[in-house]
Amino acid sequence: QANRRWRSDDCFHMAFMGGWMAYVQQSVQVWESLTPVVAGVSIASLVLILIVLQQRKPSSSPGAATPSRGESHSGSSTTGDNSPAPLSGGQSTPASRADSSDAVDTHAQLPSHPHLQATLTPSTGLLNGMADKAYAFENDNCRGEFLPIHRPTMSPELDKSGEWAHGDHFRGRKRLWELRVHFVFKEQLSGSLLVGIELEAYVPLNAGSRRLMGLTVSALRQVAGQDLYHSVGDDPSCGCGPHEKPVFMMPLWACDQMVVTPEGEMPPDLSDPNFCEYGIRRTDDRRAFVEELSKLQPRPGDTYTFAFWGISQFLDCIKWELPKILPFKSIDFNLFCGAPPVQLVFYTLRQAEGAETRHLQSRKNYYFRVALWSSERKPSASKLRELFPQRAAVHRPAKLAEQHSQGGLLNRLLNCCSGTRALAADEALMPWEDDKKDDHDLRHRVGVHPRDSES
Repeated sequence: QANRRWRSDDCFHMAFMGGWMAYVQQSVQVWESLTPVVAGVSIASLVLILIVLQQRKPSSSPGAATPSRGESHSGSSTTGDNSPAPLSGGQSTPASRADSSDAVDTHAQLPSHPHLQATLTPSTGLLNGMADKAYAFENDNCRGEFLPIHRPTMSPELDKSGEWAHGDHFRGRKRLWELRVHFVFKEQLSGSLLVGIELEAYVPLNAGSRRLMGLTVSALRQVAGQDLYHSVGDDPSCGCGPHEKPVFMMPLWACDQMVVTPEGEMPPDLSDPNFCEYGIRRTDDRRAFVEELSKLQPRPGDTYTFAFWGISQFLDCIKWELPKILPFKSIDFNLFCGAPPVQLVFYTLRQAEGAETRHLQSRKNYYFRVALWSSERKPSASKLRELFPQRAAVHRPAKLAEQHSQGGLLNRLLNCCSGTRALAADEALMPWEDDKKDDHDLRHRVGVHPRDSES
């Protein structure tokens, strides 16, 4: 009986071992059949990863640059008729500098600290208020170059060190910013050239705001003179048009420096460290300076260079506030302008009919327009799309690309090969639109002040 039990158990163990061996053999056969598939998928994944890395790798060819956050192809300084171009150290005129091969990347060099931002009207891209080269512009009336310089007022340590573009020039000076402009007029001016600030729309002011406005204008008159023209504009809800926009305009002699370069000669480089030594300056002889510019009759072909900084002590464009108007307190600039941006403009006025003295749009002949704002107080989302229509055109496709790129590793790898990554690159050209969901989220992300509203 014991022998029969042993033989039964032995048969059971042998049957179990035989079944286990058969299972192992089948598993090996299945693995051997799957090995080519697994290997193929692994190789394909490796190829895709190599493609992605190759596309991200910067080009090593001369002059090549990797697109960076905030870079705009339409506004970069690659040479062209409407692209900003650098100066060449005083070896060419503004007309020829636009064709120079020495290009300035206007977006890859955006500072990481708070700074002034701008764009020409119509836009050629995002401009940097701390660039070391000038931006070219051209319209029906003139051509030239523009260099905005604003000290880093929200970065006191950097400002004190002087280790920023034009830091040595601002060392020991009280001015907060300086604007330099080259003009080459195409035709004889039909009237006096005015310079100043223009707002896009009427801004309602209460009694307190009007009193502060009066104090501000009085302070500016002490610097710029009594001949400035100021208007809060016409309320479009009261009466029919035409309506005047809010403006603060000064005669050309309110500038602080002028250089006249005859046609055929080289004008000074706007980024020249010794620029302040050229031409005539208001501080040298105010009466002679005002008299010289009052009788100025710009001649087509000559280059006229102007620099402004006198009223800068009353307007901090980076902090977006008006200091030195009230003791121990600064005024939020939005109290007067409503919301960023503000327009720096040069224009002449056509002869008015009757006794009209307002600066109506129908009378203005623009020579230069640039929208200005702080990187810390950007315009609303809708205004940015209006200022940069070429970038707004890729807003929706880029957003869809971002959504598709969030579908896992394999999905992202496939998206890279199917064109989604190219759309994401277009989105990277829009530094003011990060992770866009709607206008409310966008205004929150770009740092719009809670009191800012859609203009």
